[in-house]
Amino acid sequence: MASTDFYLRGLDYLEQFQRPLDPWLKEIKRVGIARKVPIIDDDMGRFLKMLCALKRPATILEIGCGISYATHWMLLGNPNARITGLDYNQDRLDMCADFLKMSGFSDNITLCRTWAKDYFQTQRSTFDLIFQDSTKKEYAGMLENCYQSLKPEGLLIVDNIFYNGKVLGLAEDQEKKYKKAVQALELFSQQVSEHKGFDCHFFAISDGVLVAQRKS
Repeated sequence: MASTDFYLRGLDYLEQFQRPLDPWLKEIKRVGIARKVPIIDDDMGRFLKMLCALKRPATILEIGCGISYATHWMLLGNPNARITGLDYNQDRLDMCADFLKMSGFSDNITLCRTWAKDYFQTQRSTFDLIFQDSTKKEYAGMLENCYQSLKPEGLLIVDNIFYNGKVLGLAEDQEKKYKKAVQALELFSQQVSEHKGFDCHFFAISDGVLVAQRKS
């Protein structure tokens, strides 16, 4: 049996024990799937929720907030967190704002229509947690920005380290489209693992997750 099959079967088995999603969270998920907007998997969402519940980050920077599915999972972990959400897609930001009104979390988040690299050039804020789920080829170029924007002992959480399995090998028809992004993602993983300012760990959760803590 393939390990991926075992993982998926395990998720299906555990679903019977999980608490049901709130109606508004279900709706965000439904819209994301229907409109093919990238959203995190529910196992990743629960992982984020637990980290936020344990760490209690007061300030969070979300790079690639999309329509707010991950945003809401983090707020479920710490309803008092203040989140700065970055995304360049205005349609997604509009949906994000609508969903935040629906859930009652509008006052917890500031939405910014900007690329992360431009945000870092103009802002000097620091955060307790940074969640990065954006264009994979940009990860490596933002590593030092993320490090400088974290408070001591702050967490950098990065999703899609496996890039939907592409880092494990590309099919011939994927080479042209994804090769550079895969190389950039592998470079990022190598850089962060060697970064002297981070204590980092990689987890085979969802599509691969990095959790790196800035050393004090």
